[in-house]
Amino acid sequence: MLSTGQCLGMIGPINLMTISLPSPPENTGLQKALQCFEELPDVHKYCRIFHQLNQYLTDHSIELVQCTSQVLKNLLSSKKGIEFSTGYKNQLGDNEYLFHYLHPFRAAKKKQTQIVIPKEDWNLFVSSVDDVTLWNPQHNKHHDWIVTLTTTLINCGAVRDELLQLLGPVCCIKAEFCELVLPYIIHDILINGRDDHREIISRHVVNFFSSHCGQSSSGTVSRCSSANIHTETTEMICMNIDSVRTMLNIVQYLRQQPRPKSGRLVMTAWDNNFWLDVDYLQVAMAAKYCSAHFTALLYAEIWCDVQREKISTVRSSQSSQRSSQSLSQDTIIDTLSEAPNIQSGVSVQDLLLDAYSWIGDPDGVYGCGAGRKADVSSRICTYQQENQWDKAVVSCDIQVSQSGCDYQYGLLHALQNFGASHVFNTYLQGMMGTDDSSNLSSDIKELQYEAAWKMGQWNIDSSNKLETGTRFHESLYKAMKAMKEDHLTFAFTALESARLSAITRLKDGCLDSARRLYPVLADLKCVNIVNNAVLYLSSQSGYTDTDIFKLEVDKDCDIEFILPTLHVKCSSIQLLWEKTQRNEIFNVYVDSLQQLATVAREAVRHQESERAIARLKGLNITDLRQYIPVQIEEAKLYWSRGEHTVAKHLLKTTLEKVRKLRSTDKDSARFYAQTLSLYGNWLAETRSENPNIIMESYMEKAITMFETLGEDETKCMDAYLSLGRYADTQYQNIVNYMNSSTFEAKQSLMNKAMIEADRLRQVTGTAPDRYLRTLDKQTAIDKHELECMVEDRTLFLLKAVKNYIQCLRSGDSHNLRVFRLTSLWFNNVCNEEVNDMMKTAVYEIKTYKWLPLMYQLAARMDVKPHKDIPIEFLDTLNKLIYDTAVSHPHHTLFCVLALANANRDTELLQQAKSSKRGTKQNKTQTESLVEEGRVVAAKNMIEKLKNDTTVGKIVKDMQILCDAYIQLANWNVQEYKTQTKAIPLPAQLWLTKVKDLRNVPVPTKEIKVSPSCDYNDISYILKFESTFKLAGGINLPKIITCMGSDGSNSRQLVKGKDDLRQDAVMQQVFEMVNNLLLKDLETRKRKLQIRKYKVIPLSQRSGLLEWCEGTRPIGEYLIGKNGAHTRYRPKDLTSFECRNRLTDATTTDQKYKVYNEICDKFQPVFRHFFLENFFSPPIWFERRLAYTRSVATNSIVGYILGLGDRHPQNILIDCNSAELVHIDLGIAFEQGKILPTPETVPFRLTRDIEDAMGASGVEGVFRRCCEKTMEVMRNNQEALLTILEVLLYDPLHVWTISPAKAYALQRRNREDSNDTVDMNDKSPTDIMDITESSTSRQYETQENVNKVAERVLLRLRQKLQGIEDGAQLSLSGQVNYLIQEARNFKNLARIFPGWQPYI
Repeated sequence: MLSTGQCLGMIGPINLMTISLPSPPENTGLQKALQCFEELPDVHKYCRIFHQLNQYLTDHSIELVQCTSQVLKNLLSSKKGIEFSTGYKNQLGDNEYLFHYLHPFRAAKKKQTQIVIPKEDWNLFVSSVDDVTLWNPQHNKHHDWIVTLTTTLINCGAVRDELLQLLGPVCCIKAEFCELVLPYIIHDILINGRDDHREIISRHVVNFFSSHCGQSSSGTVSRCSSANIHTETTEMICMNIDSVRTMLNIVQYLRQQPRPKSGRLVMTAWDNNFWLDVDYLQVAMAAKYCSAHFTALLYAEIWCDVQREKISTVRSSQSSQRSSQSLSQDTIIDTLSEAPNIQSGVSVQDLLLDAYSWIGDPDGVYGCGAGRKADVSSRICTYQQENQWDKAVVSCDIQVSQSGCDYQYGLLHALQNFGASHVFNTYLQGMMGTDDSSNLSSDIKELQYEAAWKMGQWNIDSSNKLETGTRFHESLYKAMKAMKEDHLTFAFTALESARLSAITRLKDGCLDSARRLYPVLADLKCVNIVNNAVLYLSSQSGYTDTDIFKLEVDKDCDIEFILPTLHVKCSSIQLLWEKTQRNEIFNVYVDSLQQLATVAREAVRHQESERAIARLKGLNITDLRQYIPVQIEEAKLYWSRGEHTVAKHLLKTTLEKVRKLRSTDKDSARFYAQTLSLYGNWLAETRSENPNIIMESYMEKAITMFETLGEDETKCMDAYLSLGRYADTQYQNIVNYMNSSTFEAKQSLMNKAMIEADRLRQVTGTAPDRYLRTLDKQTAIDKHELECMVEDRTLFLLKAVKNYIQCLRSGDSHNLRVFRLTSLWFNNVCNEEVNDMMKTAVYEIKTYKWLPLMYQLAARMDVKPHKDIPIEFLDTLNKLIYDTAVSHPHHTLFCVLALANANRDTELLQQAKSSKRGTKQNKTQTESLVEEGRVVAAKNMIEKLKNDTTVGKIVKDMQILCDAYIQLANWNVQEYKTQTKAIPLPAQLWLTKVKDLRNVPVPTKEIKVSPSCDYNDISYILKFESTFKLAGGINLPKIITCMGSDGSNSRQLVKGKDDLRQDAVMQQVFEMVNNLLLKDLETRKRKLQIRKYKVIPLSQRSGLLEWCEGTRPIGEYLIGKNGAHTRYRPKDLTSFECRNRLTDATTTDQKYKVYNEICDKFQPVFRHFFLENFFSPPIWFERRLAYTRSVATNSIVGYILGLGDRHPQNILIDCNSAELVHIDLGIAFEQGKILPTPETVPFRLTRDIEDAMGASGVEGVFRRCCEKTMEVMRNNQEALLTILEVLLYDPLHVWTISPAKAYALQRRNREDSNDTVDMNDKSPTDIMDITESSTSRQYETQENVNKVAERVLLRLRQKLQGIEDGAQLSLSGQVNYLIQEARNFKNLARIFPGWQPYI
């Protein structure tokens, strides 16, 4: 165990990126057996029983081995045992070994015995089982209780399973085996017995949990308590943790078993929860008692659902027009918690709060009262969750003053975390009085020892001996004190005690929550740190290696687990320095304090940072390399706290110090450059100086210093970025001003003044005129101002471009800047200096950085210059695309080929219909000159790349593949539209001949970008399966399977008569958004991401999509064939009836009334998806959490991008991870608002979507994740707007919806009565109309496209600034507004019925 502790201590507290920990793996043989019998869950119990008995054959107990042998002989002599063993061997085949081992116990065929199952004896059952002392005896011995209960049930005459009946002898001597088989026995009695059997067992199980709740002394356990330990001093078995866990296992096993039909009524997964009439709130309390917090959450949710059903039944008679929103989920929790449950004596809200606090979900507590409840306990919980320890101290102080000394631990814990060490000590001394610490509780003693070693106070009276049960911080304190007093042997002993104490804590509760592991990992890391210090001290005097003290910090891990390790390091190194007085140890001590100050500041634990800086300032630091970083860190601390004036003063003082020394000391020069750059950034942020002075005197000067010193370019990167961004901001300010109405008015006045001056000159001639002189002076001033503005605009533009190029050239930390650089280039294509810089950039910036922009770069290709596009721009662009294609062909060529093959569909159709070729050739030109130029340029590029020795073969193979895909996409399969089975691919299709394309990867597989351009290990196309399937819909897209060289099979969707460029661009935006979410700590910790899939446009009218494996539309689950609504609410309206009723309503008032009526008679059921698919409570919780986070992220990002058409068939749910996948992204940038029936909600947050989030609904996880996502969007609005600007001004990409498409989109739903219609499907006539419409719009001038794009960008900017309905809202206010709008019944009632707002 100690060795395990050492290994875990080396790892330390790292973010495991999971909420729950996986269950211990099953025996390998058992695992294989369970997988083989996956479709036969009834057999699982026999697999477990036989494998367990097989293990007992090698047990140390002779009695158990003999007993097991006899039981196995009996089992394998029975008819059922023989049938099972035969079926087991047949199912596992060569993997079977169990019954080879058990072969000696099999009886010969002639000796097989027929087990006689005794008849049911009701009297025996009642007399033996209906006894309260059997189920809840007045003792606390788990072994005796479980053995007696199990054997009594086996012999009660109600067990019908012959194998279970034979297990009694082993159950008599092995409690562990009783725990395994007891759920099976009870299930057998329930499934074979009468209602009377069920009533008796149910009554006693309910009584067990009721007694437990009655005996439990506390309804909640504070999160700040050091451990959740329950002593076994009570008399009742219902308070024994092992016994309570056994009963919980029974409940959990039963709810995983399907209940038999009740007459004609088929039972659902929800009905499986009610084999017994248990109160799930009491069961949840029992689970919390055992530290099974995920189980507690699940059972509390089930209890809430039961209460909600009761409330719904009571309110069903009330008026349907009760409000604009159905009963809020959080209101239900609040209502149910207004008074404690009479039987359990606890509030469900308190139970949920406690469970969420223990599992470490940062948002769950807010869904059950934290942040809303005003009572002191709830406020303390909220402040602890948010690390607002200043407020927590005040609330704890109030709690102590109101409730007495029972809450002193909470106050001391808050004081310690707040960093008020002296106040903590004073308070503790006051508690102790004149006595020693013996009158303190063990928890408070732990805090005392922790505070002592942190502050280096070694005056606590403690003997050099370790008693049994010595806790962690006491052992650590004694180890460090022994180290101070040179008792190194005892120090090692104390460290072993501390390590053992930490490991032992894991056994106190259910280890299914990752959060329970983090404190232990932190403590073990602390032990290792002190151990290294003791090793250093015990080594010979010549030992100088200080590398053992290096401490890497995982900043993704919660700060509460990181800080203790940093404090231990500082305290132990301080002891070493005091004892050795070595300079290298002093340097390590200073570095440790600096690390503590920096980490605490970045985690907004300012008081910890300030205390570390105070300790640093108390040292006599003479080395400039250590002194200056301390000064800079102190300035950063004040800046972080919002005290900008103090921060700037401190930094300016430091700047003056290093300025004087920079010429003589290289370190000073380096610090001078660093400080200049930081001070310039602060001046820019506070706008405290003239922009030119900020750039010239600080930012440019810092860059010059870095370059002069010959610093590594990565160190200069941030300086380049700062200058580039600042110059860009000034450039944008000027551009915005010159585009404003104010500037236009000023120009108009200047022109009028000039005209008037000319008229006066004509009238007055050469005679002097005062008014004329005034006009001339004013005009001259205005002209000079305009010239200066134009000059500054050019200056700032060039500085921005130059420094962005330098930043991108220097490293990879700011690769998203390539979007802004490209935007500046595209907006200034006629600027010679910009083109010259970009020409250089093509050679200096690594080609992989241009890959995210490849579609937009290719769209601007042309064969000859135009009025607004000079030849220099085209040459640079062609060079850039060519180099990128050569370096990264698999990421670039499909983009260029899609442009070159723009009209390939038509060409292939002409080849197939040679008789019509002439008429097609004589058609009028429908492509504009600009498009024709792009297509020709792309074709020229492809021809040029074909001749390249590096990628020539790849290009040729890709052309073959694209032609095959396009041919398949346009192949008419109307004759197969009714077939659901696999259809053979005809031999005349080129795809059947595509084999062994060793130069082409599987297109729908994600290929990681290689900066070194090495793609030798990619999985290439081996062949395609010879059959395909149809995906359904009017255009009948084909599902094919591509076989890769790595043995993988990738299903692909080939679509014809559909432009997939919009979908490809949206996936591109999702990729950029995901990058932004990954960069932010809060969203990264929550794993907030948009699920993407590969989209490859092949031409203007065909494309290829990655098939989303393991997903299904939420509409299919909810209202498809045998959907959840039909199964769980058979008496509700059907979705077809709901839709018809909503369609028949004409006026707004009618729609609102009908919608309310529908909602009363069509209740949400999506929560059952998780109960059906995820039985294990930890997995259930993780999947529901992933779902809620996914809904939140998709909702906010979808709102920002104006994503519409989110009907139930366009949203998939992953059946394994429960994340959402949005498909058919053709309606974006708020084009849904111009549909014939406009969309009226910002995103889909209907009752079913909310129902799946659980009892807290939109509160807690959903709301908080929405806020975190929106915060990232707002903080990165400059980057987002730049990315979207480049996409929206794409001359090739037509993202606006045409009237024909808008009409076809909703007409299809109006005519089709199928509930699962695909709203994006269009008839052939519709497609032709839409294509013609799109073609005609290609004549629109770029100016018109720009105007529409400007309008979209303006609305995007407003969204990112929180402007809604003309009012600017706070971040939380904007999120709340959007949630209310999305749930508003009046909005949902007005939406198009095909959107199905009632689901």
